[in-house]
Amino acid sequence: TRTNLGLVYMAQGRLHAAEQELGAAYRLRTCDARLALNYGSVLMDLGRTQAAQALFVHAMERASTVEDRARAALDLGGLYLATGRFAQGWALLEARKDLLAPPVGTAALPEWDGGVTEKTVLLYAEQGLGDTVQFLRYVELAARRARISLFVPQSMRRLVACLLPCWEGRVHMATSAQAGGAGVRCSLLSLPHLLGVAAPFAWQPDPACFAAPDTSPTPAGLHVGLCWSGNPAYQFDRRRSLEPSVLAQLADVEGVRFQALQPCASLADVPLPLTPLAEGDMLATAQLMAGLDVVVSVDTMIIHLAGLLGKPAVLLDRFGGDWRWAAGSVVAPPCGLASGARTVFARSLWYPCVRITRQPAFSNGRASWCEPLAAAAQWLAQMAQGGCSGQI
Repeated sequence: TRTNLGLVYMAQGRLHAAEQELGAAYRLRTCDARLALNYGSVLMDLGRTQAAQALFVHAMERASTVEDRARAALDLGGLYLATGRFAQGWALLEARKDLLAPPVGTAALPEWDGGVTEKTVLLYAEQGLGDTVQFLRYVELAARRARISLFVPQSMRRLVACLLPCWEGRVHMATSAQAGGAGVRCSLLSLPHLLGVAAPFAWQPDPACFAAPDTSPTPAGLHVGLCWSGNPAYQFDRRRSLEPSVLAQLADVEGVRFQALQPCASLADVPLPLTPLAEGDMLATAQLMAGLDVVVSVDTMIIHLAGLLGKPAVLLDRFGGDWRWAAGSVVAPPCGLASGARTVFARSLWYPCVRITRQPAFSNGRASWCEPLAAAAQWLAQMAQGGCSGQI
């Protein structure tokens, strides 16, 4: 019961309450690997990485099933990635294969080992759209070793098709996981480990790949794309997404026009003049984004798409955020903000055009987003005045 209550608190973003309940549950049964993982997860989110690492290692040692050991390895792998130990992290992430089934109809295909082969490799997307965008950078390296049949979700197939010329005929799109005559299979997320590419690297295709012809006049002002919430079905969406009312902090920036980059049933709750997002797939969103000046977004697919396009962007990141935005970021003061100021930006390792402003400490509610939004507002004001040219 205390474990379940602690997990509910975690999903609500009440991390201190979650730490108390999950810690109490673990101390009642320290031999239980799952309780150790739950407690380690909340400690990780609170920034207590050494204690979390000890619990993840303890869970791996205590795990009595393949599934529990795999979960422990995944949690430890995520911690390693968040702290810059990429080679160990990628290796541990392979444990997810003990938990996740390959695409339907491909289980009979052997897994690719990353070596040079004459066989066609079915390379498939495994997790969310943002993960898929992030790991597309490895496709070119994989295509040097084998012909690739690339299978991605329907909503992003037209976007990925625009990238095919970058891969010089070594990659073709698969219409299904069973199509393409593949002889082996591989997840996009396995490529850094299989290809031996430990450290992150930047990759940006020519933005012209995604441009749509547009002869309409460009309105005056700084055109800003805005995304304030993610998929509500995600377990911890409440912690990464903003209530629309907090966007009022951006309303006073002069010379700015806002474009929604997420579907909105109603804009009545958004305290900003905002152009709604038209229906369409990821290519349509990319083409719209290509015409913007900058993007401000929480941690969703949109920030990955901005990075892919090389669009100047600010990520509003939650405290204890995802490993993708943590390790090795180079901290720099934003343009016009004194270096001694408390709020700073960090440079993304994966997308040099993306800067990150984080909640400085864990807290609940609207107040926790005040500093990140204030930093974003100052940056937008600088750009609207022509003072930064997209650089922070």
